[in-house]
Amino acid sequence: MTANVRLQLRVFLLLALSAGSAVAMGVRTSKRELVRGAAGAALVEVREDGPEGGGALHYRVEGKGGADAVDFLVSSNFSPGDGSRPQQVSAAVCEQRIAALGAELARRKIPGVTLHPGRCKTESRDGLVVVASPAR
Repeated sequence: MTANVRLQLRVFLLLALSAGSAVAMGVRTSKRELVRGAAGAALVEVREDGPEGGGALHYRVEGKGGADAVDFLVSSNFSPGDGSRPQQVSAAVCEQRIAALGAELARRKIPGVTLHPGRCKTESRDGLVVVASPAR
């Protein structure tokens, strides 16, 4: 297991352990499958919205049936309750995670995804991951 994968697993475990307290505060989570590869692996966008503002954005690459998932947290700006929304994921860390996401997508042979690490420098971080429209 590479050091990067171990880091991603640690981040995921930290988020999972802290999720219990977040759920108690009414964090809303939405998941949207963006694309699925021929072997069944999928790229899923996960957005969380906090009760007092802010939220989190991460991308999950899941194996067939949701097993063997790897999470890539690219933004987290939950409000601590004072109206502020401090970004907890720096632009540099976001860019590293987008690069790791790209490697994972290539490893799992998930096609049609364009990554824009330069968007890590924006406040909203929307548009980091763009999926090609299916041909008609």
